[in-house]
Amino acid sequence: MERELTRKSRRAGSVAALVLVFAATWALLDRTEHRPGWLTVEAPEAAVVGQPLEIRVKLDKSVGATEISCTLHRAGTNRRLRERVASSGPAREAACGGTYLFRFESLDNSNLVFVSAVIYLSPTGSWQDRTLAAHTKLIPVKPADAGSAAPPFRRTSVYASTSAAEDDAAKAAERGPRRGPSPWAHPVIFVILISSAAFCRAKAGRERPDAAPTETRERTIWLAFAAVFVIGAFLELSGVVGHLAAWGRRLAEEGNLYDLRKPFQKALMAAVAAAAVGLFFLFIRALRKPGSRLLLWWVGIGLAAYLSASFISVLSFHAVDAVRGMTWHGLSPVDAARGAGALVSLFAAAFALRRKNGTRSG
Repeated sequence: MERELTRKSRRAGSVAALVLVFAATWALLDRTEHRPGWLTVEAPEAAVVGQPLEIRVKLDKSVGATEISCTLHRAGTNRRLRERVASSGPAREAACGGTYLFRFESLDNSNLVFVSAVIYLSPTGSWQDRTLAAHTKLIPVKPADAGSAAPPFRRTSVYASTSAAEDDAAKAAERGPRRGPSPWAHPVIFVILISSAAFCRAKAGRERPDAAPTETRERTIWLAFAAVFVIGAFLELSGVVGHLAAWGRRLAEEGNLYDLRKPFQKALMAAVAAAAVGLFFLFIRALRKPGSRLLLWWVGIGLAAYLSASFISVLSFHAVDAVRGMTWHGLSPVDAARGAGALVSLFAAAFALRRKNGTRSG
């Protein structure tokens, strides 16, 4: 009875730990989105050609005396902000906690796909002197409909834009030596994966009719690992993953789901983190069991690390993109994590094969 209670309490603790890891990862990723906290924006869900567009902005109490301006910019099907298409008028005096209504007269360009309101604070009212800036999520532009009423206001997502000082710092960095990701990362990982696949296939060996069920299951796992390594090696050099990611982004853009992708990305990344912790718990449990195939576990852990880092990299979340842009001698942290996972599998498979050959020699 006491042993059963201990087992249940351990399971409950493990589940609680996984939930905690999921929530902590979600919260951490949510904080990396850099949402501007100095304003709240309300806007219609869509803009209508031939009708005015109004944007309501409420400033936070921490904003000091300055001037506020709002302009409207367009974006095409690639969802990238481009030139200004309208202005709400001259800059206005801004005060902490104030609410401002910006009105853009009827949109007369039927070729507009998306628009976004850009709000900025400046002591002079000039964009070049802005101290804070933000832009709304892309607002789809719908064709004119004589019977349609003006869409209601809804609180909309707002994203931080660069200030004048940040633009100057970026220009200064561009004048320095440029360091981008090195092209050798993918070929190196390809070699590691192919070598791991070869070791796993050699460790699996030939099927024996008189093999025990446990030996047959272990051989199947080694063959499965070898197959996954081969597929991963193919994807490293083929560019298929990049094409699939671009295809997914296009589908999201066409379905107007691009701005809704972030909650799904955060959920998937948090689930991957929780799964990694769960795999670690299983590994610790396997260590306590006599006769456990620890090298097989190490191969699986390395493979899981490689797949997790690769999957997170494909999601193209803002925080991941920022980390991927950081390089050391051409190596990004994301590629380093992927390569480290592949190396763990390579060494574990090599040691397992060596142990098998040593047993045969003995």
